[in-house]
Formats: sequence, C-alpha cells, structure tokens
Amino acid sequence: MPSSATAAVLNPTAALSSTSVTVCVVNLYFRTPHLLRTLAKYPNLSGFGYLIPRSVPFHENPERALGVIFDSDISPDLWSDVPAATLGTRLTVMLGGHWWDGWTSFPSEAEAVDMATAVLYRHLGISEEPAAAMATLQADCIPQYKVGHSAQMGRAHTELLNAFGGRLRVAGSSYTGVGVNDCLRAAYDVVQGLRDGVSAPQGSKKREMSAKRTGLERFAWGRPMALTGRPGPGLIDIVELERGAVEQGFFEVNK
Repeated sequence: MPSSATAAVLNPTAALSSTSVTVCVVNLYFRTPHLLRTLAKYPNLSGFGYLIPRSVPFHENPERALGVIFDSDISPDLWSDVPAATLGTRLTVMLGGHWWDGWTSFPSEAEAVDMATAVLYRHLGISEEPAAAMATLQADCIPQYKVGHSAQMGRAHTELLNAFGGRLRVAGSSYTGVGVNDCLRAAYDVVQGLRDGVSAPQGSKKREMSAKRTGLERFAWGRPMALTGRPGPGLIDIVELERGAVEQGFFEVNK
C-alpha cells in the first residue's frame, strides 16, 4: 500500500506520509499499420516514445500532457499472430500528473480522448481518427519524492523498527523507487530478509540483522538509492556519476 495509507492505518508517525499525483492514461488504436513511419513531420519515427518537460511552453501543451508511448514499437510481439495488414498502430498518451496538483475534478473519458488526439496532432502531425480509444483515470498513482526523501525514509525506518520490532516491513513505489523494477526488487529484498531471519540460528548475527529490517533499512545504513558496480573500459562509474549529480544539486545525499 502507499506510504500515506500505511501511516493512516498504522500511524507510527508522520514520517511515512507522502503525496502522489493523478494521471489519466489514454490508449488509442489507429487502423494504419506502422503509422509512425508515415508521418510527414517526422519520417520513419520509431522508439519508446517521448516525455514532455516542464520547459515546453503552455501553448504547445495546453492539454497538460506528460508524454506519449509508442506501444506498437515497444511490444510488437503481443500481436504476432495478427496479419500485418490489419495490425494497426497503438499509442498511449499520459495526461495530468503534477499539472493537476490541487485539482478536485478531472476530464471525462471523452474529453481525455479529445485531449490525447490533440496532443498527437500538434506534436506528431497525426490527423487520423482513432478506431478505438479508452481513457482510464489513475488516482494518486505516482508518489512524489520531495527534497529530503532519503532522510524522511531513514526516520521512518527507525520509527517502524521502534514500533514493531522488525515484525512489519514495507515495499512499494512510495519508498524506494516508482518503477515496476524498483518495486519488484524491494519486494524481493523484503522476502529475502524474512527468509534469512527464519533460517538463521537463534542468537546469530544474521538473525539479529534480519530483526532490524523494515524494508527501509538501506536509508539508515547508507547509500540508499545508488547502484554499485565495476565499470567497463571507457565507462563512467555510477558512484562518480552520482557524485557529479550531487555537486550540481540534482539530489541530496543522506549522511
């Protein structure tokens, strides 16, 4: 569950509270196969898609879109049994997010579809009407990490440990990363920590360390959200990359 729900139900302290944004996901299907390869504005366009930064002027993004995903490009195998002539093109447009902060009402499904097609026309020059479209409002779906998140999670670890003595552990996008891979890794680490505690002999160091896990222990134990590894020839070490980002003020380090 999100950290705000954890805090509301268990209420160790306010350290687990967080904010999230609402996103409307609009899925569109066009009958033209490989539609992105036929655009006059961007010939032979392909790839994962694109995100729209805050720096884009409002007149170029009045729909408050976050980005577009080229579904047909990133998951072609999903329709491998469909004849190429009838395959069509699938796109996803994401609306809202931080642009909708403070909003209490949101576009209807029909309005969201119109907004998504307007985005595709303005940015990519797609004028074809979608043969099928569906808009889904995902309320509070993306947690927002604010400055000080690492320190906040470090405090939450201590509070969970004091309140529940290692019997409660958390995992999810509110804590250690908003992506699917981050959530899967966090869940794996929680289960691995539980298994270590059960299998280790009573009184052993491994069992003692397992009892101090909450799913947030990395924030208190050091280097909470950095990858480590030995770089190949000519590559930048991730630690060096992180150090440069810190020096330029992109994020803070929990000391």
